[in-house]
Amino acid sequence: MTNRRGPNFELRALLTEAGWTQEALARAVNTLGAEIGAILRYDRTAVAHWLSGTQPRHPVPQLTAEALTRRIGRPVTPEAAGFPDCARDTGPADPIAGFGALCRTDTDAARRSLLHQRPYRVADAVAPAAPAHPVPGGPLGARTETTASLHDAVVFFAASIETHGGRHARGALGAYLADDVVPLLGAALPQRQRREVLVLAARLAFLLARMYEDGLLHGAAQRYYTHAHRLAAEAGDRTTWSVVVRAMSSQAHRLGHLPSALQLADAAHRAARSSPPAQQAYVQAQLAVVLGASGDRRGALTALGRAERAAEQAPRSAVPFESYPPAALLFQTSAALESLGDLQGALAALRRAAGERAASDVRGRALSQARFGQLLLRGGRLDEACAAWSGFLSARERLRSGEADRAVREMRQALAPYRNRKPAADLLARTAHGR
Repeated sequence: MTNRRGPNFELRALLTEAGWTQEALARAVNTLGAEIGAILRYDRTAVAHWLSGTQPRHPVPQLTAEALTRRIGRPVTPEAAGFPDCARDTGPADPIAGFGALCRTDTDAARRSLLHQRPYRVADAVAPAAPAHPVPGGPLGARTETTASLHDAVVFFAASIETHGGRHARGALGAYLADDVVPLLGAALPQRQRREVLVLAARLAFLLARMYEDGLLHGAAQRYYTHAHRLAAEAGDRTTWSVVVRAMSSQAHRLGHLPSALQLADAAHRAARSSPPAQQAYVQAQLAVVLGASGDRRGALTALGRAERAAEQAPRSAVPFESYPPAALLFQTSAALESLGDLQGALAALRRAAGERAASDVRGRALSQARFGQLLLRGGRLDEACAAWSGFLSARERLRSGEADRAVREMRQALAPYRNRKPAADLLARTAHGR
């Protein structure tokens, strides 16, 4: 911590406006730390120091501002919270220049921590404007000498996430974007080829966002999702744009920001109306989940029906962004049914999903089994739940995934009341000391 002149009257006024005690602010900052993969243990004493004029180290000013933003319901900057010496991470307004600046930051070891420690910002989780003049949809053109490597990279990194988890090869994708894709975005290309490069760059940015999200670095993921939809909009590609915005809805929902998740899911739904069936199924499945979470039973079931019909019309394919695996749709179906109180339906959907998982989808299988364990335990079926979790732990050993690590913590918490029962005790022992 560093000192500043005089008491922090700005922070005190914001605490009063928020109706928070010093302890409540400390808890909120600690919670936000988890969204950037940091374990923080601040208490009221730390907040008292901030109020007296002590400047906390990065990223605490940004986390404090975001905590107050969420509580008060209007944007609060670190400067407005009385922390004037904070680095800003705003980039150029131009989508290509902004994306290039982000990629350069991500590959600069001295500046990367600023990106990794950036909090998820609810104020930024708003539906952007869809491409105003969309280019007619359809698959991208034939591979050319210019775009062949980009096509290959999309396939490779998409497969890497599912087989190895989002923490695997993340640096490699960041370096590829900075060293190969960004220069290509600035090259003089024919219009059709330029559009393809923009779309492929958007897809690669989306994949890096997914990697960061799976690594529980949600602020960094949000930045890449934002640039992905901006690149898609620059290309006039509403299909890729809607895929990105749908993923942003899923992230917002996962973090507990249901109004943002609903708004983003609805924007993706509207933009995807003329998209191919696979992408429509992907978008409708997320809409069903958030509508179910909001208590709109009829809307959720309607969206699920649309997702299922679209999936039936979609060609079977393993090409990223041009397919939606049946197992993924069933996983979303389970989530929607669970939110509607249909535990048996949710369990049945997960059982079907297990039979549909590709052998290479290690991450999807692991997270499905972890979720299966949670639902089985809720139904009072401890032995079956432990069997599902045992399968999850076996798959998890092959992954570098923050989501899988989080699922282990949730499993241990759920099993704690049953620690004297042998199946539960075996799993708790198996995962002791971070194993």
